[in-house]
Amino acid sequence: MEGEVSIKSKIKELFNHGLIYGLTSSLQSILGFLLLPILTTYYSPAEFGVYSIILLASALASAVFYFGASSALGRYYYDEDSPIYRRQIVSTALFVTIFGAILLVLFSVLFGKKMSILLFSCPDYHLHLVLAFSGAAFGFLLNTMTLLLRYEKRSKLFMIITLTGVVINFIITYLLLTRFHLGVLAPLYGSFFSMGLCFFYLLILKFSDLTFNIKWNHVKKILSFGLQLSVSGLLFYFLDYVDRLIIKDLLPMSDVGIYSLGCRIGVIINVILILPFSLIWAPIRMQYANSNNQKFTITVASYLAIIGFIIVAISVLFGEEMMSLIFSNNKYADAAKVFPLIMLSLLFYGFQNIVDFGIYMNNKIYFYIIISLIGIMFNILMNYWLIPHFGFIASAYVTFLTYFITTSLIYLISSKYHKMELEWKRIFIPFVVLITLYYIVNFTTIINYYSLLIKILVAIVLILGVIFCWLSKKEQKILRKFLKV
Repeated sequence: MEGEVSIKSKIKELFNHGLIYGLTSSLQSILGFLLLPILTTYYSPAEFGVYSIILLASALASAVFYFGASSALGRYYYDEDSPIYRRQIVSTALFVTIFGAILLVLFSVLFGKKMSILLFSCPDYHLHLVLAFSGAAFGFLLNTMTLLLRYEKRSKLFMIITLTGVVINFIITYLLLTRFHLGVLAPLYGSFFSMGLCFFYLLILKFSDLTFNIKWNHVKKILSFGLQLSVSGLLFYFLDYVDRLIIKDLLPMSDVGIYSLGCRIGVIINVILILPFSLIWAPIRMQYANSNNQKFTITVASYLAIIGFIIVAISVLFGEEMMSLIFSNNKYADAAKVFPLIMLSLLFYGFQNIVDFGIYMNNKIYFYIIISLIGIMFNILMNYWLIPHFGFIASAYVTFLTYFITTSLIYLISSKYHKMELEWKRIFIPFVVLITLYYIVNFTTIINYYSLLIKILVAIVLILGVIFCWLSKKEQKILRKFLKV
């Protein structure tokens, strides 16, 4: 009974903070999502492709120059329950990150022109790359500061800072795009100023909590763990974006733009589910790392699977309708075929936050690197083989297979260090149903022939199936109580 109460309290804690993080990320995605129809109205698919490649370059560079410091902070923050220790470890992570940010900006200033020539065969995008890299530098500095808010469970302040940044970003981007016609530069200026202002505000707010009394062993600990994660993060970003580079190599830039839009829409599952979940799950699993939290983890994994299943199922059923309502530029219509697969891929990726516990706790970070390299090699080979025959949609299928393989490898290896049982039926049955649904919608005329009405009926059947077949009797009772039915 005591263990059950403990699990309920942990679930409640995860839900209470996760609700705020989820609400914040949802509002953030809505505001950020408003930019997509605006950008696609003012950008041709080729221009959107250029913008996506610039973002790719900045993401890859930031994965290197943040030195993994914020990720290392998450690993070591709970090692000692001492205010002095936590003040020192936070300050160490922040100063390491500031050093990396300065190097990143200098790198973009010195080599931006050469990168522009390498990526676009012209030097015209030098300023674009400097702005993108500088915005990325402020981004990972801000991430370190907001990480501290999460560990302090100051979720309301996290929400205020995040939403303020998004609103500033939106206003600057919209004005520069519509009034001053700055094109691709507009969202880069928006990101630069919004990230910078939010970071400096938090730095001033938390400055009294920092210390310059840095211990060398803390620096070594942060860098030893962080640099491995930095390499792993670089490989992850490369794995995530390499398909766009290959499409750029094999197909017109307009196809890069259409595929990139599909990926940007697909990321919404990351923003409304995976990201808020990982934001609160990371500190909670470390906080309870030494307790028996196996049942709690099993329950969380099952709920993540079913919530993700519902979100992706809706995107599969109503993807085309949502695209036609939101995007007026019909040149991007084929992105509707891409984003449900990207959503499903990211859902698989989200499970890595749960199943990697053995690797993470035993500091076996090199496994992330090895698995990422396997994923990259598989992704590159399959893309170069399939894109010439099937076009950019092949990359979406390859992305799904890649994340399925990498997540499976992480689970198998991590289980050798920390055995983890999962409710396999409650996880895999929804995925089988989802893949079947995707096949019916995209490769048959059964649903599409009767259009929207049949899709709505299928959605109702799926929701009823979740309630009466997936949930246990006890969970149904809790749900009825919650809904006051």
